[in-house]
Amino acid sequence: QRNYLFGTKGGQMVNDVGEELAKARKRKGLTQEELAWKLPVSRESLAKYEIGTRKIPDDLRDDIAVAVDDVEYYFVTWNAAAGEVAIPFLDGDYIDKHPSSMMILAKKETQEALENLESICWYKPTNCLDEIEKKQLKQAMFEILDAATSLVNLIGILCRDYKFSMKKIFKEWRLSLKLRNYKK
Repeated sequence: QRNYLFGTKGGQMVNDVGEELAKARKRKGLTQEELAWKLPVSRESLAKYEIGTRKIPDDLRDDIAVAVDDVEYYFVTWNAAAGEVAIPFLDGDYIDKHPSSMMILAKKETQEALENLESICWYKPTNCLDEIEKKQLKQAMFEILDAATSLVNLIGILCRDYKFSMKKIFKEWRLSLKLRNYKK
């Protein structure tokens, strides 16, 4: 069974989520003591989570994410919980994290996704697609994921730069989905 909070590299224990928690806390300008006051844990326990000598309890992960309220930490914990079915935080060499640059990237990726969707043969039953059509469909799915990733990253960058809580933005958005009867 995979342990999402810890793993091994070359036989050594690594603690990606704890290390990312320390980075997020520092980005927010919080000391361990200040963050511990927002949580039902001691500063000493928090220090152990950050260096990996103690596992972050499952029932504390949400509280920590809310208390630190850091965009990059949300992406890390999403990935830690969902594995491959998570949107990554874009931090590659060719990513300019300025809001206008992220908007241009999101627009480009969304346009590519829409163009790929237009090329799909929608009238055929799914079990009648040939290999070329399946390949086109798979490419369209990759383009949709690129668009979704760029859009969610744009939200993260806007939250970070304009000092919105990503948690509050998502909470309000989820409520709007219910109000529009998109979600029960």
